[in-house]
Amino acid sequence: MHSRDIATYLKVSESTLSRWRSAGTGPPFIRLGGIARYRIDAVDAWLAELERDHAPQE
Repeated sequence: MHSRDIATYLKVSESTLSRWRSAGTGPPFIRLGGIARYRIDAVDAWLAELERDHAPQE
């Protein structure tokens, strides 16, 4: 998927997504011809990992 599609999916701006790519903190991506592309299943897995990392400890 294109960056704009993932930005919309995550409800963030494309510039935020770009900053996350540069910092290595955002969802995993692949560069194809110099353009960042995302697999929706990888983005969903990244979100699930964030949920686990921020879940309250029992």
